[in-house]
Amino acid sequence: MSRPSSVPPPPSSITVKVKAVTKDPHHPDYPENPEWIMGDILELTIDPAAKFKDLALMIKEIKGIPLIRMNFVLPPARSIQREKWEKTLRQVGVYNKGTLRLEPTMDGGWEWEKIEYYWGKVIEDLEANIDPKEGTSFDELNAKVELPPTMRGTKLQDFIRKYPDKFHMEVNTSGKNDMWVKIQKKGDRALPTW
Repeated sequence: MSRPSSVPPPPSSITVKVKAVTKDPHHPDYPENPEWIMGDILELTIDPAAKFKDLALMIKEIKGIPLIRMNFVLPPARSIQREKWEKTLRQVGVYNKGTLRLEPTMDGGWEWEKIEYYWGKVIEDLEANIDPKEGTSFDELNAKVELPPTMRGTKLQDFIRKYPDKFHMEVNTSGKNDMWVKIQKKGDRALPTW
């Protein structure tokens, strides 16, 4: 039996976007905004007739996340139970250019990116929030720059001190005891004061 010419053939492959998300109870807007996006969206190309488990195995191979630690959610909030992983992507409800949320089964169960990715994001945030001419008070930076849950045990002050080639810290000990952070200029290798 041949197809009518007006019906296009099914695609030989589909693109699925996977967005890693975790809950962040330490975020200031936690009850209203409990999610933290863990990194860049991963786009995968896969056969639409493939089983859902094949998609999970692709993610395991790329990101190194154990299958037992993966919890997939279809928008808006439909969790894909493990017994459905043997069904095809279409049967589960995954379609071309669709977005899947991937959550750890427990907080801190895995990281989507390497730690250097998160360090880079914090450095970008710092550089964007520091006045290039005058510098910015540490208290102001501490309020504006948010450390990801991955770095919860790190203090922002300690993180900044890790990069003396990028940032210069000055502490005024003559009265107010306030701290200022400046962007380290090339050729200007002043020692930090603390």
